[in-house]
Amino acid sequence: MSVSWSIKDLPQHIIIDILSRLPTKTIVQCKCVCKVWRTLIKEPYFVNLHLSKSPTTLLIFQPGHNDSEPDSDTLKLVEFEDNHNCHGLLYDPVMKFDLSFSYPNDQAQITLVGSVNGLLCFCDYVNDEAIFICNPIVREYVTLPKPKYQRRSPELVYYGFGFSSVSGEYKVVQIFQRPLSDVDPYKYESQGEVYTLGTDKWRSIGTVPFLYVFRTYSVSLNGNLHWLIWDRNIPESISSFNVDKEEFRLFPSPPGLTKDFQYRSLGLLEGRLCVCENNSDCDLVVWAMNEYGVRESWTKEFVIQKSSDLDRLSYDAVSPLKVWKNGDVLMLYRDDFLYSYSPERKTLEDVRVPSDNGYIAPFVVYEMILHVASFVSLTDFEAERVYMF
Repeated sequence: MSVSWSIKDLPQHIIIDILSRLPTKTIVQCKCVCKVWRTLIKEPYFVNLHLSKSPTTLLIFQPGHNDSEPDSDTLKLVEFEDNHNCHGLLYDPVMKFDLSFSYPNDQAQITLVGSVNGLLCFCDYVNDEAIFICNPIVREYVTLPKPKYQRRSPELVYYGFGFSSVSGEYKVVQIFQRPLSDVDPYKYESQGEVYTLGTDKWRSIGTVPFLYVFRTYSVSLNGNLHWLIWDRNIPESISSFNVDKEEFRLFPSPPGLTKDFQYRSLGLLEGRLCVCENNSDCDLVVWAMNEYGVRESWTKEFVIQKSSDLDRLSYDAVSPLKVWKNGDVLMLYRDDFLYSYSPERKTLEDVRVPSDNGYIAPFVVYEMILHVASFVSLTDFEAERVYMF
């Protein structure tokens, strides 16, 4: 006796479990299969289950209007191919997203602020601090109200984007820094504002007690945002902001950091906070915090001794992105070069950035950030006007 059977006969929780294990681009295609699957993929249970299994990818954002690269104003989600024998970047043009909706004119200067649970935060520093949040996978975005403070030289503005696992809230933090002296860089005034996604308003959080480093980016980890700071009266080099409690505090820094902040960067390496110090012709040192918040757990992950072969890493910021299974390290130099460094062989190799037409040419500026794709929908946040793209 023959028995007819189809996947539609399975219980919904089994179907959700199966779908959640598929690659993200396949799930996007599954939304078009039938209304039942489309509905299941929107369910909070599926969204959270998929997010817990979603692998870390490399998000490449190419801002501006560059005649030499036709794929400008786009996001690309690039997967890591990581085997003991080989490693590299895998790119499928299906995972490319046009962000031209964000540009009110050709003078826009869009910059990545952060990535949290599949949501991306961007700021346009040219057009009155225009800020928007999007999820490229579900093709939704919202534009936030303009904050009270906007950057006007010599004033500086810093942003962070974080998530509170306690309240389930997503928050954008703005730090507005105004110098109080033309001759003393340590005399300053900083004010903070917070925007909670779904509230449609900014809130003042008062005075921010630290002096931040020019061109510093926030790093989101364990419900906290982290920035590099610079103050002769403060022994630490990092500050943190608790997203749930909305409190700033000093954060334990690696021992023995120099006073040269120009080529220092803060990042994540295998889920750990890391600091990379690249001071001119000295060794490039990468510190990693093995136990979050514990000063004694800072260790030198690796040291690159400068030589004629490694001079390409001099005189600019270096950000480690990933440790491959064979021990090599993927690193971003400036905003336009990827390198893979082998601590064992002490060699540096170029890593070409994939594009629709092969590879992005050198010297084309782009931004990169580690990103976990998700199906979190911006329509879940009340008071936000959600647009599709």
